[in-house]
Amino acid sequence: MKQSKFLILTSVWLATLSASALPFIVWHAFLQREEVSFWIPVAQLVGFAFSFGLTTVSLEVRQVRGFLSALLALAIGDWVVYGIQATGPWLVWAQSAQRVDRFLANALLSLIPCLLMVLTLIGSGIGRRELFLAKGDLRAPSTMPFGLRPIRWTILGPFLLILFTFPLMLQLVLTVRPDFAMAGKAFLALPLILIFAALNAASEEFRFRSVLIARTQTLLGPGQALLLTSALFGLGHWFGHPSGPSGVLMAGFAGWFWGKSMIETRGFFWAWAIHAIQDVVIVAFVVMASG
Repeated sequence: MKQSKFLILTSVWLATLSASALPFIVWHAFLQREEVSFWIPVAQLVGFAFSFGLTTVSLEVRQVRGFLSALLALAIGDWVVYGIQATGPWLVWAQSAQRVDRFLANALLSLIPCLLMVLTLIGSGIGRRELFLAKGDLRAPSTMPFGLRPIRWTILGPFLLILFTFPLMLQLVLTVRPDFAMAGKAFLALPLILIFAALNAASEEFRFRSVLIARTQTLLGPGQALLLTSALFGLGHWFGHPSGPSGVLMAGFAGWFWGKSMIETRGFFWAWAIHAIQDVVIVAFVVMASG
């Protein structure tokens, strides 16, 4: 039993790190390579091969194949998106497009990995309820550490929004360097910013949390499910906004709470709403920095 548990954790963590931005981080940030190398997908495929190989050991370990398939679909979808973004027509368009238009286009492309992950759910018995695709109980209590009394999400949700927003704004000021004299430009772009935020938050919550938590919560417990999805989400922000090591920590921390909200409220609302508001702040700051 202990051996099976070890193999399960090894399999899911190896696949999670393979599907994450970690290979890109090692290649670009630590090895200081600018070009995209074929070694990156090779490393990912090797990681997935080992992960799936471990599932042949026993029936218990085989139960994580659905989770591994979802991660593989996510990785393939990301490479499809990258391939589209590397085409000549896309590069020509991106050079002249406004920042907010590029954000919105990328959010639309992110529906590709979402669709591929949906395909992995066929025949799984996982439905809308298991995927948290509902508003949920917004007043549900949230468990607190150190024996503290539970706090309702109607209190915790707004508190987390404030807690996450101010460090995010500070990090963006230091990394993006917005020109607040350009606030009018951000205001004019607000309709597109809101559309992007709503779409991107829904897409990321679905592919980084809904499917993966649904696949792992029962098998590994909510604690392990939150750690896996938070690591995946956090690493994905090394090259994003917020960026760098601090961006990884901030996004991972926020992602842990967003996953926690899904599990405790049995719904999507708090994760999507807080995430979307954060995205509004991010894009507004980037637009103000674009001149």
